[in-house]
Amino acid sequence: MPDGQQNSSLSAPESAEAPKYIVPALQRGLEILRTFSRDRHSIGAPELARELNIPRSTVFRLIQTLEYMGFLEKLENGSEYRLSVGVLSLGFEFIASLEVTDLARPLLEKLRDETGYSVHLAIRDGGDVIFVIKARAETAFASSINIGTRLPAHGTVLGRVILADLSDQELDEVYPQPALPKFSPQTPQNLDDLKALLRQDRKRGYARSASFFETGIASVAAPVRDQSGRVIASINITFQDGMVAEDDIETNLVSALVKTAETLSGRLNYRARDVFPVGGEVS
Repeated sequence: MPDGQQNSSLSAPESAEAPKYIVPALQRGLEILRTFSRDRHSIGAPELARELNIPRSTVFRLIQTLEYMGFLEKLENGSEYRLSVGVLSLGFEFIASLEVTDLARPLLEKLRDETGYSVHLAIRDGGDVIFVIKARAETAFASSINIGTRLPAHGTVLGRVILADLSDQELDEVYPQPALPKFSPQTPQNLDDLKALLRQDRKRGYARSASFFETGIASVAAPVRDQSGRVIASINITFQDGMVAEDDIETNLVSALVKTAETLSGRLNYRARDVFPVGGEVS
């Protein structure tokens, strides 16, 4: 799936002062891992040294250590490296450690069985959403998304219902750029367009899309809150665009989806209050 964004949300701000007890070698090793992305599968040592402004000898030692630990592997050409399975195992261990995954899995499987469509749960990391649970429907039209997949939050309904919980200031920090990457004619072109769309999602209490990110795919998504009242995840149902009647979407799919999201929020100790979301009141 298209995703031109390189994830930089995990990087420390350049202006931030490093903590007193930071370990420079460890920091540099992690910076090396962060240079890889879905659009950049392999990198050579000279390139890393130049981009990270680290001496080549230091880069060589760091790469050797990461390779020994199973986080990097050398390509057949002998001059470039790529991420290895060690990184993947860390990612899956992180997903498995989330409380929400244990509580959500049976609920998502029940929702899939009730609706007959694939269901997902995602969390936000900066400007991306990460898929952490997938309940795949056994139909001809089934989800091809894999656990760990990243997609742009502003271009997906899963991302929009999480972003709708953010204040304007928080959104400004997530999207400092004047223009947003475009993935379809419906993608918000800038932050003002995104905020207008999020106001609609916030007022509705869920988000809908039809070929919003990928042609032929429709989806509805609802937010999951924890005991603080903040949105920490989102659940969606995906189906083929144009193949489900409007009444069925609004009456059956949305109803079952919102009920599931509310049940999961309750299990995370969220109690509904008569307050507006952090993003503010919508008139």
